[in-house]
Order: sequence, then structure tokens, then C-alpha cells
Amino acid sequence: MSTSSTKVCKLGPGRPHGRPDREGTLRVLFSSTWGYGHVFPMVPLARAFRDAGHDVLWVTNEPACGPVAAAGLAVAPAGLGTQGVAEVQQRLRAETAQLRPEDRAGFAFPHMFGEWVTPPMVADLLPLAEDWRPDLMVHEPAEFAAPLVGAVLGVASVTHSYGGGVPAAFVAEAASRLAGLWAVQGLRIPPYAGAFTSTYLDICPPVVQTQSLEHIPWQQPLRPIAYTGEPLGALPALLRDGDSRPLVYLTLGTVQNHLHVLAAAVGGLADVGARILVTVGPNGHPEALGRQPDHVSVERWVCQSEVLPHCAAVVSHAGSGTFLGALSHGLPQLCLPQAADQFRNGTAAVSTGAGTRCTRTRPHPRPSRRQYAGSWWRTASGMLHSPSRNRSAPCQHRPRWRPRSSD
Repeated sequence: MSTSSTKVCKLGPGRPHGRPDREGTLRVLFSSTWGYGHVFPMVPLARAFRDAGHDVLWVTNEPACGPVAAAGLAVAPAGLGTQGVAEVQQRLRAETAQLRPEDRAGFAFPHMFGEWVTPPMVADLLPLAEDWRPDLMVHEPAEFAAPLVGAVLGVASVTHSYGGGVPAAFVAEAASRLAGLWAVQGLRIPPYAGAFTSTYLDICPPVVQTQSLEHIPWQQPLRPIAYTGEPLGALPALLRDGDSRPLVYLTLGTVQNHLHVLAAAVGGLADVGARILVTVGPNGHPEALGRQPDHVSVERWVCQSEVLPHCAAVVSHAGSGTFLGALSHGLPQLCLPQAADQFRNGTAAVSTGAGTRCTRTRPHPRPSRRQYAGSWWRTASGMLHSPSRNRSAPCQHRPRWRPRSSD
């Protein structure tokens, strides 16, 4: 179901529609799907535009309005609402149940993000953008409405990566499913659904990039900034109790946080001689993991960017936010990929020496001490820190984009 409202959410600081009256001020419209991993990587750039005095509006599915507003950004709901998102996720689970976990992304990306989610987003984003009249649009790779709306309005749309590149075949398949939507607007769909007609902002360090980007003509490297939500105040008690044992952070993110995988990982970590900080996700229940020893703390949610500096190692699903965050701190990683780009990130961890990987072919891994300790793990991962450190930060420049020709 498409939401009919295009009002700025009350959760965030709204801005009036209409053209800006300050000389040199840009109107920048960000758009995303609902996942935290798709939203958070763009927040630093949106804030950089806002802090430079430009007008910023973020348009996203209803479930993501709260996190965007909490970041202090104006936000408007569009496309699928909370119930609609739940329905497409349930549909995806049903239609991919017989596929191997590592093969599901090849179905999910073009079908869910392309064919199922884009039409209702276009229905809301187009009239909103016609009214707000942005000078630039910025979207993440799974949000395909922005390139179409930009084409209709003659506004450049920049793609902001959320990690490693999405396989070109996935994007091309999405385009094949969206050709009719472009035709409704009297337009012929460009290659890759218009995702790369302007600049591609790449936050993935080349050394862990598993996909060729040769099909993307204009690329701008951008140093990833570790934004993982607003600080919660006090750190978890486990980090404040004076215990000198190393800290291992265990998370499966916010989507594929399967309880049986978490339980198996907690059991495998119990005797490694470290403190264990576990998160079950914003919709999880810490008590579901049962009673734990004193050196294991189970939380619903933590501000990951505040926790990582205290860690000695990370065990995770290898979602891009966690994977790149741990990489930036030179932390050894054990990857337990569950879906989406996590398998590609796990492959990158192994091939570069940044970590190791267990897959569902071994559903109850009991990792050894060797997978969490040893100076060579930290050394190998630390070597990967420099490519990100040498990249420019969002606050250091505005992205260059290729203007759309008048014809």
C-alpha cells in the first residue's frame, strides 16, 4: 500500500516546500528503502549538506522515518508503509524458501527492491519532488524510484553505496522489471534502471570490493563514516565494569538476526576467555537467549560506533555496516553470513586476511580461540585500515555529479 501523505514527519525538523530564497543554497533530496543498513551510510553526507546550509529532505518508507528523524534530518514517508513492508518481506521469505541462503540476494534485489517496492515509491516520490523541486537527488542502490523521478524532472540522481558494489546482473535484472514503469512516463529505461547516469559515491575500500565496477562510468570514492544511530547515553555495563578481559562483539544485525544462530554463537564463545557483548536487534528480546554467565551481556541495541573502539574482535553476519565498521578499527572478524551482501563481505574477509567465515553448511559453528585471537589477525586487518583512512570524508566536499543534458 502506498502512503498518500507527503507531509514531513513530525518526528523531524520540517522545512517548507518551495524554492530556496538564499543564493547558492541547494535543495538535496535523499531517498532510501527501509533497512538500517541502507539508511545509516547516507546520514553523514545528508548532515554535511545540512551543516553547509543547504536544504535537505529525506524520503523513505515509513519504518525508516524514525531513525532518519532521530538523526536530525527532515523526513517524509513515501511508498510502502509499515504493513506493506512486512508483507513484501513475508512474500520474499516464501518465494526464496527453497533457495540456498547465498542465492537469495539474486532474487531479492530485482524482485523485492525493484519490481515490488519501486512502483508505490514512484507514485509518492514524483508528486513530492515536483512540489519540493530538488536541485539534486541522492539515493542508495536499492532505491530505484529516484533515477526515474530525476529523469522526469531533469534532475541528476546520485547513487550512494552502502557497502560493496551490488552485482551488475542484479541491477540489470531489476531494470528489466521496471521498463514498464518508465514507459508510463513516456521514457525508455536506461541501462541499470538509470542508477549510474550520474556519479556513484563508493564507500567501499577497494581491497574488499568483490564486484567489478567497470559498468559504472563516474565514480567518486568516499570515506565511510561510522554512523550507526544516535548515541544511547551510557555504554553497556559490561564496558564499564573495569574487567580487563578482551571484548568480543556479537551481532547478526537488524534483519537476519536468527535466534538459533545467535544461541549457537554465544555457546561457541563462552570459553574463549573474553567478555561477550551480544545484540539481538531492535525487535528482539534479550531474555530469549536465556540466562547467561556474568561475562556475557545481551542487549537489544547498542550504538555500534561507540562499542567498536572497545572491542578486540567482532563476530557478525557481515552486513556492510558492521563489516566496514570493524574493518576501520582493524578488528579481526568471524563472519556468519545469513543473506544479501553478507556472503560477499565474508568472501572479502577471507581473501584479504581480515577474518574468517562460517556458513550455514555448518549451522552450529563452535569457533575456536584461534578465530578470535592472535596478533596476526589484528595485523592483517589493520593493514586494511589505511585505504579508508586516506579517503575524503563527506564533510570535506560536495559530490561532483554529471548534469543531465537539456535534451
